[in-house]
Amino acid sequence: MRISMKKLASILLMLTCIIGLTACGGEEKVMRHDPDWVEARCKRLYELVSEELPASELEKFDAYTKDEYDAYAASIYANTNIRVDGEVFFSGIHSWIDNKEEIGRVEKEVTVNDITIDAKEDELIVSIAIYGEIHDAVMEVMYDKNLHITSINTNIIYSFGELMEKAGVNTLIGMGTVFAVLILISLIIGCFGFIPKIQAAISERKQVKEAAEESVDNAIAGIIEREEVSDDCELIAVIAAAIAASEGASSTDGFVVRSIRRIR
Repeated sequence: MRISMKKLASILLMLTCIIGLTACGGEEKVMRHDPDWVEARCKRLYELVSEELPASELEKFDAYTKDEYDAYAASIYANTNIRVDGEVFFSGIHSWIDNKEEIGRVEKEVTVNDITIDAKEDELIVSIAIYGEIHDAVMEVMYDKNLHITSINTNIIYSFGELMEKAGVNTLIGMGTVFAVLILISLIIGCFGFIPKIQAAISERKQVKEAAEESVDNAIAGIIEREEVSDDCELIAVIAAAIAASEGASSTDGFVVRSIRRIR
Protein backbone atom coordinates (compact mmCIF):
# COMPACT_ATOMS: atom_id res chain seq x y z
CA MET A 1 0.00 0.00 0.00
CA ARG A 2 1.42 3.32 -1.02
CA ILE A 3 1.18 6.41 1.19
CA SER A 4 0.96 9.65 -0.70
CA MET A 5 3.44 12.41 0.03
CA LYS A 6 0.63 14.60 1.31
CA LYS A 7 -0.43 12.06 3.93
CA LEU A 8 3.17 11.43 4.95
CA ALA A 9 3.76 15.14 5.44
CA SER A 10 0.60 15.41 7.56
CA ILE A 11 1.73 12.51 9.79
CA LEU A 12 5.20 14.01 10.27
CA LEU A 13 3.71 17.41 11.10
CA MET A 14 1.38 15.84 13.68
CA LEU A 15 4.25 13.93 15.33
CA THR A 16 6.32 17.12 15.46
CA CYS A 17 3.48 18.98 17.20
CA ILE A 18 2.99 16.18 19.74
CA ILE A 19 6.72 16.07 20.56
CA GLY A 20 6.79 19.86 20.90
CA LEU A 21 3.81 19.91 23.25
CA THR A 22 5.33 17.14 25.35
CA ALA A 23 8.57 19.06 25.68
CA CYS A 24 6.75 22.23 26.69
CA GLY A 25 4.61 20.43 29.25
CA GLY A 26 7.57 18.75 30.90
CA GLU A 27 9.25 22.05 31.82
CA GLU A 28 7.85 23.39 35.10
CA LYS A 29 8.21 27.03 35.95
CA VAL A 30 9.74 27.69 39.36
CA MET A 31 10.19 30.88 41.31
CA ARG A 32 13.66 32.36 41.08
CA HIS A 33 15.51 32.38 44.41
CA ASP A 34 18.95 32.16 45.93
CA PRO A 35 19.15 28.84 47.85
CA ASP A 36 21.99 30.02 50.10
CA TRP A 37 20.06 33.19 50.99
CA VAL A 38 16.89 31.20 51.80
CA GLU A 39 18.72 28.51 53.79
CA ALA A 40 20.63 31.01 55.92
CA ARG A 41 17.50 32.99 56.82
CA CYS A 42 15.42 29.91 57.52
CA LYS A 43 18.12 28.54 59.83
CA ARG A 44 18.14 31.82 61.76
CA LEU A 45 14.34 31.89 61.78
CA TYR A 46 14.29 28.39 63.29
CA GLU A 47 16.63 29.56 66.05
CA LEU A 48 14.32 32.50 66.83
CA VAL A 49 11.13 30.44 66.83
CA SER A 50 12.54 27.55 68.88
CA GLU A 51 14.05 29.86 71.49
CA GLU A 52 12.73 29.02 74.95
CA LEU A 53 10.43 31.84 76.02
CA PRO A 54 8.87 32.15 79.51
CA ALA A 55 5.08 31.95 79.81
CA SER A 56 4.87 35.57 80.98
CA GLU A 57 6.64 36.69 77.80
CA LEU A 58 4.21 34.73 75.63
CA GLU A 59 1.20 36.22 77.43
CA LYS A 60 2.63 39.68 76.77
CA PHE A 61 3.04 38.87 73.07
CA ASP A 62 -0.53 37.51 72.86
CA ALA A 63 -1.85 40.85 74.13
CA TYR A 64 -0.05 42.81 71.39
CA THR A 65 -1.99 45.04 69.02
CA LYS A 66 -1.33 45.03 65.26
CA ASP A 67 0.89 48.09 65.55
CA GLU A 68 2.96 46.38 68.25
CA TYR A 69 3.27 43.26 66.08
CA ASP A 70 4.45 45.40 63.19
CA ALA A 71 6.97 47.16 65.42
CA TYR A 72 8.33 43.81 66.63
CA ALA A 73 8.55 42.54 63.02
CA ALA A 74 10.49 45.69 62.12
CA SER A 75 12.94 45.01 64.95
CA ILE A 76 13.43 41.41 63.69
CA TYR A 77 14.14 42.73 60.20
CA ALA A 78 16.60 45.31 61.54
CA ASN A 79 18.54 42.71 63.56
CA THR A 80 18.41 39.66 61.28
CA ASN A 81 17.35 40.97 57.86
CA ILE A 82 14.42 38.52 57.97
CA ARG A 83 11.15 39.97 56.70
CA VAL A 84 8.25 38.34 58.54
CA ASP A 85 4.87 39.57 59.76
CA GLY A 86 4.60 39.79 63.54
CA GLU A 87 1.43 37.70 63.77
CA VAL A 88 2.93 35.03 61.47
CA PHE A 89 6.05 34.92 63.63
CA PHE A 90 4.14 34.41 66.90
CA SER A 91 1.87 31.88 65.22
CA GLY A 92 5.03 29.93 64.41
CA ILE A 93 6.16 30.19 68.05
CA HIS A 94 2.83 28.80 69.27
CA SER A 95 3.01 25.97 66.74
CA TRP A 96 6.48 25.07 68.05
CA ILE A 97 5.36 25.22 71.71
CA ASP A 98 2.27 23.09 71.03
CA ASN A 99 4.46 20.31 69.59
CA LYS A 100 7.56 20.74 71.79
CA GLU A 101 6.37 18.17 74.35
CA GLU A 102 6.09 15.46 71.69
CA ILE A 103 9.47 16.38 70.18
CA GLY A 104 11.34 16.34 73.47
CA ARG A 105 14.90 17.53 73.68
CA VAL A 106 16.40 18.42 70.29
CA GLU A 107 19.34 16.03 69.94
CA LYS A 108 21.02 17.55 66.89
CA GLU A 109 21.68 21.14 66.00
CA VAL A 110 19.99 22.20 62.78
CA THR A 111 22.35 22.98 59.91
CA VAL A 112 21.83 24.03 56.31
CA ASN A 113 22.12 20.36 55.34
CA ASP A 114 18.85 19.73 57.20
CA ILE A 115 17.03 22.30 55.06
CA THR A 116 15.31 21.42 51.79
CA ILE A 117 13.63 23.85 49.41
CA ASP A 118 10.64 22.98 47.23
CA ALA A 119 10.36 25.75 44.63
CA LYS A 120 7.08 26.26 42.78
CA GLU A 121 5.91 28.88 40.36
CA ASP A 122 4.63 31.37 42.94
CA GLU A 123 5.84 30.05 46.32
CA LEU A 124 8.69 28.39 48.18
CA ILE A 125 8.18 25.67 50.76
CA VAL A 126 11.22 25.32 53.02
CA SER A 127 11.38 22.20 55.22
CA ILE A 128 13.68 22.18 58.24
CA ALA A 129 14.36 18.70 59.67
CA ILE A 130 14.34 18.54 63.48
CA TYR A 131 15.68 15.47 65.29
CA GLY A 132 14.01 15.12 68.67
CA GLU A 133 14.44 12.78 71.60
CA ILE A 134 10.84 11.49 71.38
CA HIS A 135 9.74 12.33 67.83
CA ASP A 136 11.36 13.91 64.82
CA ALA A 137 9.59 16.90 63.29
CA VAL A 138 9.62 19.25 60.32
CA MET A 139 9.27 23.01 60.52
CA GLU A 140 7.75 24.35 57.30
CA VAL A 141 8.35 27.94 56.26
CA MET A 142 6.33 29.19 53.29
CA TYR A 143 7.37 32.18 51.13
CA ASP A 144 5.15 33.98 48.64
CA LYS A 145 6.33 35.18 45.22
CA ASN A 146 7.77 38.33 46.82
CA LEU A 147 9.84 36.20 49.22
CA HIS A 148 7.75 37.27 52.21
CA ILE A 149 7.09 34.60 54.84
CA THR A 150 3.39 33.69 54.94
CA SER A 151 3.32 30.84 57.48
CA ILE A 152 5.49 28.92 59.94
CA ASN A 153 4.31 25.51 61.13
CA THR A 154 5.89 22.65 63.05
CA ASN A 155 4.65 19.14 62.20
CA ILE A 156 5.43 15.96 64.13
CA ILE A 157 6.64 12.91 62.16
CA TYR A 158 4.79 9.86 63.50
CA SER A 159 5.74 6.26 62.82
CA PHE A 160 3.46 3.99 60.81
CA GLY A 161 2.36 2.17 63.98
CA GLU A 162 1.46 5.46 65.70
CA LEU A 163 -0.51 6.61 62.67
CA MET A 164 -2.43 3.32 62.59
CA GLU A 165 -3.09 3.58 66.33
CA LYS A 166 -4.45 7.11 65.96
CA ALA A 167 -6.57 6.03 62.99
CA GLY A 168 -7.94 3.09 65.01
CA VAL A 169 -8.80 5.32 67.97
CA ASN A 170 -10.51 7.86 65.71
CA THR A 171 -12.45 5.05 64.01
CA LEU A 172 -13.60 3.62 67.35
CA ILE A 173 -14.65 7.05 68.60
CA GLY A 174 -16.54 7.75 65.39
CA MET A 175 -18.29 4.37 65.33
CA GLY A 176 -19.03 4.55 69.07
CA THR A 177 -20.63 7.96 68.63
CA VAL A 178 -22.74 6.72 65.72
CA PHE A 179 -23.93 3.64 67.64
CA ALA A 180 -24.69 5.72 70.75
CA VAL A 181 -26.83 8.10 68.69
CA LEU A 182 -28.61 5.17 67.00
CA ILE A 183 -29.35 3.57 70.39
CA LEU A 184 -30.68 6.89 71.70
CA ILE A 185 -32.91 7.28 68.64
CA SER A 186 -34.18 3.69 69.08
CA LEU A 187 -35.04 4.38 72.73
CA ILE A 188 -36.89 7.55 71.78
CA ILE A 189 -38.84 5.71 69.07
CA GLY A 190 -39.59 2.90 71.55
CA CYS A 191 -41.03 5.43 74.00
CA PHE A 192 -43.62 6.46 71.41
CA GLY A 193 -45.50 3.21 72.17
CA PHE A 194 -46.09 4.30 75.78
CA ILE A 195 -47.54 7.69 74.89
CA PRO A 196 -51.00 6.35 73.85
CA LYS A 197 -51.13 4.24 77.03
CA ILE A 198 -50.33 7.26 79.19
CA GLN A 199 -52.94 9.32 77.38
CA ALA A 200 -55.50 6.53 77.83
CA ALA A 201 -54.71 6.26 81.57
CA ILE A 202 -55.12 10.03 82.04
CA SER A 203 -58.39 9.98 80.09
CA GLU A 204 -59.63 7.02 82.13
CA ARG A 205 -58.86 8.77 85.43
CA LYS A 206 -60.69 11.86 84.22
CA GLN A 207 -63.72 9.78 83.25
CA VAL A 208 -63.72 8.00 86.61
CA LYS A 209 -63.56 11.32 88.45
CA GLU A 210 -66.38 12.77 86.36
CA ALA A 211 -68.44 9.64 86.94
CA ALA A 212 -67.83 9.87 90.72
CA GLU A 213 -68.88 13.52 90.79
CA GLU A 214 -71.95 12.70 88.74
CA SER A 215 -72.85 9.80 91.07
CA VAL A 216 -72.58 12.13 94.10
CA ASP A 217 -74.86 14.65 92.45
CA ASN A 218 -77.33 11.90 91.52
CA ALA A 219 -77.23 10.42 95.03
CA ILE A 220 -77.88 13.77 96.67
CA ALA A 221 -80.67 14.55 94.24
CA GLY A 222 -82.23 11.13 94.82
CA ILE A 223 -82.06 11.48 98.60
CA ILE A 224 -83.61 14.93 98.48
CA GLU A 225 -86.39 13.67 96.21
CA ARG A 226 -87.18 10.69 98.45
CA GLU A 227 -87.02 12.51 101.78
CA GLU A 228 -88.29 15.81 102.96
CA VAL A 229 -85.47 17.56 104.76
CA SER A 230 -86.68 19.84 107.51
CA ASP A 231 -83.58 21.99 108.07
CA ASP A 232 -79.99 22.60 106.85
CA CYS A 233 -78.45 20.28 109.43
CA GLU A 234 -80.30 17.32 108.07
CA LEU A 235 -79.41 18.40 104.51
CA ILE A 236 -75.74 18.63 105.48
CA ALA A 237 -75.86 15.16 107.01
CA VAL A 238 -77.46 13.77 103.84
CA ILE A 239 -74.87 15.40 101.57
CA ALA A 240 -71.99 14.20 103.76
CA ALA A 241 -73.38 10.69 103.79
CA ALA A 242 -73.68 10.72 99.99
CA ILE A 243 -70.12 11.95 99.54
CA ALA A 244 -68.83 9.33 101.99
CA ALA A 245 -70.69 6.62 100.12
CA SER A 246 -69.25 7.77 96.77
CA GLU A 247 -65.73 7.86 98.21
CA GLY A 248 -66.12 4.45 99.85
CA ALA A 249 -65.63 5.84 103.38
CA SER A 250 -67.22 4.16 106.36
CA SER A 251 -68.06 7.43 108.15
CA THR A 252 -68.45 11.14 107.48
CA ASP A 253 -65.50 12.11 109.68
CA GLY A 254 -63.24 14.54 107.90
CA PHE A 255 -65.98 15.96 105.63
CA VAL A 256 -66.81 19.62 106.29
CA VAL A 257 -69.62 21.43 104.43
CA ARG A 258 -68.77 25.11 104.31
CA SER A 259 -71.94 26.39 102.64
CA ILE A 260 -75.08 25.20 100.91
CA ARG A 261 -76.63 26.91 97.93
CA ARG A 262 -79.81 25.70 96.43
CA ILE A 263 -80.02 25.57 92.64
CA ARG A 264 -83.43 25.46 90.99
